[in-house]
Amino acid sequence: MKSFKIFAIAAGLLALAACTKEQEIYSVAKLDASKPAVASLSYDDASSSNTAAGFTWSADAAIAAGATSFTLEMTDNIDIQSVDNGTFFKVVEAPAVTYVMKGLTKGAYLYARVRANYPGFLFSNWTYLGSESNPLAVCVGTGTMDAKFGAPANLKASSTETSIKATWDSVPFAQYYVFEYKPASAGDWSVIGELTETTYEAEGLVGETNYDIRVKAVKGDKESEYTTGSVKTLEHFKFNPKMSRVNDLLEFFKTEAAQASSASEFTLENDIDLSGISISSAASFNGILDGKGHSIKGLALTAPMFAEISGTVKNLTLEGTAVPSAQVFGVLAAHSTGTLSKVVNKVAVSYSVEAITSETLIAGLVGNASGSISECSNEGAVDVTASSGIVNLAVGGIAAKASASFENCSNSGSISVESPFASARKAGTIVAVTDYAPCVAGLVGYALEGFSMTGSSNSGAITYRNTTIDKTNGAVERILVAGVVAATNGSIFNSTNSGKIVIDTKTSDRAPRTGSGTSYIVCVGGIAGGDYYAGETQTGTTIDGCSNSGEIEFISDAANANSTVGGIVGWPGVEGAGSNSTSHKCTNTGKITVDGVSKVRVGGISGGSGHITDCDNDSEIVITSANNASVAAFICGFHTQNHVFTGNTAKGKMEVKCQIDGAGGLIGGQGNQKIESGTGCKANCTFVTTAETTNIGLVVGKISSGSNAVVLGTEADPIKIKGNVNGTELTASNFESYIGGNYPLANKTIYAAFGE
Repeated sequence: MKSFKIFAIAAGLLALAACTKEQEIYSVAKLDASKPAVASLSYDDASSSNTAAGFTWSADAAIAAGATSFTLEMTDNIDIQSVDNGTFFKVVEAPAVTYVMKGLTKGAYLYARVRANYPGFLFSNWTYLGSESNPLAVCVGTGTMDAKFGAPANLKASSTETSIKATWDSVPFAQYYVFEYKPASAGDWSVIGELTETTYEAEGLVGETNYDIRVKAVKGDKESEYTTGSVKTLEHFKFNPKMSRVNDLLEFFKTEAAQASSASEFTLENDIDLSGISISSAASFNGILDGKGHSIKGLALTAPMFAEISGTVKNLTLEGTAVPSAQVFGVLAAHSTGTLSKVVNKVAVSYSVEAITSETLIAGLVGNASGSISECSNEGAVDVTASSGIVNLAVGGIAAKASASFENCSNSGSISVESPFASARKAGTIVAVTDYAPCVAGLVGYALEGFSMTGSSNSGAITYRNTTIDKTNGAVERILVAGVVAATNGSIFNSTNSGKIVIDTKTSDRAPRTGSGTSYIVCVGGIAGGDYYAGETQTGTTIDGCSNSGEIEFISDAANANSTVGGIVGWPGVEGAGSNSTSHKCTNTGKITVDGVSKVRVGGISGGSGHITDCDNDSEIVITSANNASVAAFICGFHTQNHVFTGNTAKGKMEVKCQIDGAGGLIGGQGNQKIESGTGCKANCTFVTTAETTNIGLVVGKISSGSNAVVLGTEADPIKIKGNVNGTELTASNFESYIGGNYPLANKTIYAAFGE
């Protein structure tokens, strides 16, 4: 038998002190195989715990034969049958046949045996937990398990042209592993011994060759069975523009893309998974990349795939994650002057910094786009967070900044921007494109001259949140947020939004932000924020044939603000007679809710002034709280500058739970400017207000008392009105009392008629 060696299993194990009674017995006791042994030894789950193991044994025959005690031993040696003396043991006086070993370590693997002791220092054969040839292990805190020394499981291997890398699962109690490999056609194995890790990479091999591999576990003189496998090394790499392998794609980004001419064509022949593999971003690409409907999967990006695209990318899907380290980022490209078609981005983008001061462009697809984009979509979330202030930030699902045409594009990914506050930014009505408050939207954040959009849609949730706007030192004019395009500078046709938009700009203690020069203006629209940042040659944005069904939730504690909320557009454009900003044949069914203390202009179609023709609204508007100078209507929140207002239909229910300046069916408030319009308009609305002083009118909530003439409707074509005001149903006999909240006034004429 092997000599006993003292060793520690773990802190807290029960150890025997020198010269104990039990050791004295051990030193003189002798085996008498004729004495009855313990019949069986069992693990007792009921008395065991994370630090103790309980045992019971059957020993009726031994007790009847005169056994005076039992010796219970435990060890961590799998060869327990050859151990002279266990790591620790306990003598249990007969007739007791149970014992709990305490002070053990959870997760330790131990083995147990028991014998009967007789007078005259004689003892029986050992009885093992399990059997002598195959003892059961006790995993402290878990229970028993088969302790057979098994072969390594899950042998796997990957390869390159000249190497194979094998991995396998660890084997309990193994001291080391032996890994062997050879060409399948060879007889002799290359042996790598005494490996303490569960992996090995063999190098200097021959390409396109089948290799046999095997591995075994070793402990002392015990060896497990081999686990076997096979693997083939890759062929010698030669780049193929018809890319079907990982190495083709890696080489494309590393060298081929930047060297491509406008005639160079590259295709994906199947999906390629880059999980766990880093790619080198291509500096530029002027060729043609056709994904042929396939995907590049497993992307883990910190920089765009291309710094600049001047060629064509089409029919490609991108999947993975991105944590940008640059201020201009799109998963596909930082900049694109080329053509993008049928590119789908599913990569989630997460950009987080301390503060944003210089221009920062973050998007799902392209940071800055000045080339055409058609039938492209973003499905990945785009999240931007800053721990301090932000300014000069544009965020979009397709492009952050754009001076290009967009056709039939879509976004379904959530778009989120969160920071403590937006930094002070105040200039004239038209400002330089390098000086702007945050612009955030589902498709395009900031549009420049040359931009247009047709047939596009957003269904992703849009969130803009500032948590401590009271920390801003100065005015912020103007934050633009929208479902489709935030800052417009061109036309938008036949586009839709169904995603919910949340604006949450609060003070740290919810107290109103007041004081001179502290406006904190946000303009939000289901389709567009507005063209506040349009270039000097831009006289207006046309929004035609667009619809919104997404809910807009607006919360602001900026008491000095003059924010705008519109189901279609927030602030259409410059409030000047020369502005041509137009909403035409647009429809809103999305609910609008307002809370906080901000002065806000709310419109089912448009928050601010602009030309509005042939538009329909049928939605709910709820104003929980706002500055008492606020106005709201189902078509236009605030109308001025004699902008055209014809053919519009207002329907819906408005609930006002605070005092505001005007609640209108068609127009909330009319500015001190001449206006001659309103023909072809209809209003059939319900108003429920809790503030008695609110001006309510089915045509206009409050008309300016200034000297400029106002004419709405004509005698031949009066505005048709119906509805209910605080429980009073409009009729042919009482409707005149509900035409305008403060109507009639001198020099103001409204032609209205009851009915539809």
